[in-house]
Amino acid sequence: MTGQRIKEGDSVLPGVKLGVIEEFLPGEGTFQDEDDIIYASITGIVHIDMKERKISVESTTRKPVYPERNDIVLGFVQTVTKKSVIVNIFQIGDKECPVTFSGYLFIKNAAGGYVDQMRDLFAPGDLIIARVQQHADGLARLSTVGSRFGVLQANCSRCGEPLHLQGQRLECVDCGNYERRKLAQNYGKLPASETRIEKEKDTE
Repeated sequence: MTGQRIKEGDSVLPGVKLGVIEEFLPGEGTFQDEDDIIYASITGIVHIDMKERKISVESTTRKPVYPERNDIVLGFVQTVTKKSVIVNIFQIGDKECPVTFSGYLFIKNAAGGYVDQMRDLFAPGDLIIARVQQHADGLARLSTVGSRFGVLQANCSRCGEPLHLQGQRLECVDCGNYERRKLAQNYGKLPASETRIEKEKDTE
């Protein structure tokens, strides 16, 4: 549906852009990012209320088990903007989700310090481990602050081959490209080794 204007009755997946705040108010099954863009947070059918100027998404799947605050999740980075990242979450703790859903990572919750832009820390396709800060309306707001959290696996943006950790940066042994990520301390290990992590106490 890329490049097409969203309309009533369209089927959408989590992370699909629905519109901007100048057009609609975000309804159920959607979320609004810091750039005032509205996205779908669930898989479902688009409904547009022209009277209230509101856009929403009605679920077409059985209700998934959503994560709770401080749960540890695994997901693949879907979209990276200057200030945020959309993540397709597929696992909560050691349990796979019956349906993937969206998580949202804001720049202020990425590394615990100043970050110029999210593209310096994440790229589409990265496998990440994160902590849930809060959950509402089908959307998990995430944090990767702390050495335990961040990118677990990444591929080269030039040739697509896996990136290997060399010191504090990532190297592609195939093409020699170096890249930067917000790395988890267990970068390069299988996700299964991370999913046994217990919930952390909220330190905020």
